[in-house]
Amino acid sequence: MHYSICKALGIETTDKWYTDMPKPVYEEGDVRVLWNQAVHTDREVTANGPDIIIENKKEKTMTLIDMAMLCKRKRKRN
Repeated sequence: MHYSICKALGIETTDKWYTDMPKPVYEEGDVRVLWNQAVHTDREVTANGPDIIIENKKEKTMTLIDMAMLCKRKRKRN
């Protein structure tokens, strides 16, 4: 997902998604993409690190993306 976002925003990446090693910060013009960075808040929050943050300085917006994968295990039924 990080690779696709960077490509869509015109940020230079590798040719293939599976060889891309994300850097903590990418910047292109008015847009900054942060990878695995903590968000500073007024109160203490233990889970304060979304996977991707997209900051648009021109529009003064931030988009937080947190991903999770469901793991299905084969279970034996009785």
